[in-house]
Amino acid sequence: MMTLCMYFLLHFLLCLIFVVPALYYFVFAVAGKSLSAAKNIPSRQSRFCVLIPAYRSDSYIMPTVQAALNQKYPSDKFRVMVISDGMQKSSVENILHSGAEVLEVAFANSTKAASLAAAMDYLGRDAGDYVVILDSDNIVEPDFLCEMNAVLDGRRIAVQGHRCAKNADTPVAVADGIFEQVNNLVFRAGHCALGLSSALIGSGMAFPYDWFRGCARDFETAGEDKEMELRLLKDGIFVEYAPHIHIFDEKTRSITNLQKQRRRWLHSQYALIVNAIAEFPFAKFKAGYADKLLQWLFIPRILLITGLPLLAILSIFTSSIWWLYLLATIMLFAAICLGLPAGVKIKDLAPVLNQVPAMALATLRNIFGKKTASDEFIHTDHENSN
Repeated sequence: MMTLCMYFLLHFLLCLIFVVPALYYFVFAVAGKSLSAAKNIPSRQSRFCVLIPAYRSDSYIMPTVQAALNQKYPSDKFRVMVISDGMQKSSVENILHSGAEVLEVAFANSTKAASLAAAMDYLGRDAGDYVVILDSDNIVEPDFLCEMNAVLDGRRIAVQGHRCAKNADTPVAVADGIFEQVNNLVFRAGHCALGLSSALIGSGMAFPYDWFRGCARDFETAGEDKEMELRLLKDGIFVEYAPHIHIFDEKTRSITNLQKQRRRWLHSQYALIVNAIAEFPFAKFKAGYADKLLQWLFIPRILLITGLPLLAILSIFTSSIWWLYLLATIMLFAAICLGLPAGVKIKDLAPVLNQVPAMALATLRNIFGKKTASDEFIHTDHENSN
């Protein structure tokens, strides 16, 4: 009897760890394929404050600033501000010369959240209708603000744009870009298609100005986008996903940098789970809160991708429910295939697949290795190495 109970308990836990996430990915991926960009003629031209937190971004900040300034939107309806942390004087002068504003900051512990809070303090109470956040390596198209304005149309909502890979020059960069597109399909398009808020991704985001200014100082960790998600749910502000508004983002080229980036995300995510559980009774969108907690409790996707197929193979020889693990594997990889970026063919993925074991080991090191404080800024270098 004890052996039978242990058998069922083991497979129950394995299903929670591997099968439930695979089903989740599949359902939302299929739903996401049905989401289309809504065409809207805005009733007003809102004022935008475009904020670009920049930590030692001297070598790549100018194309981002120039793209943010080069908008078809009326020039008196938007302003671009770089929050410069640790950048050289010459870089600051070049940004000012381009027509953007610069707010220079210095923190004992640099975080994106601290830079954004400083910018809101500096701008004051009525600098705009919406805040737009870009990363210092993002490139936006000339109609970016026009499209944002059309989606927002003066409403009290938030918007997450469609972040895409700017580079695909190493297998790790290709993998990072693919994972982001899968996230766009599952956690953004799929969620909005089923009536849930889109997940945020850290840049290409727009928020009501008064809301963002009112809570900017409340964001404390290196995972400020996840803190924003919880606050938006608590305050009843829906996050729409705009698949037609593209933000081109630099993808990490090496496993070392990918590990640093994912460590920051992983630790901040786990640190926020306790807060999310405590705030659940006060959330206006309780379904969204429950969904968010479920997402954050999933094992990292790279471990799901590597662990589930192995489990399916092993279960053929050890379990009568091997078919369930096999079905879950098929659903997971079907969801990934649905999320592949346009132009990427399965036959071209061999170099990426070769990197998967190393990426899985890096993730395990993040989980079981030396911990980093959740509010520590981990700078991801922009380098051409593999």
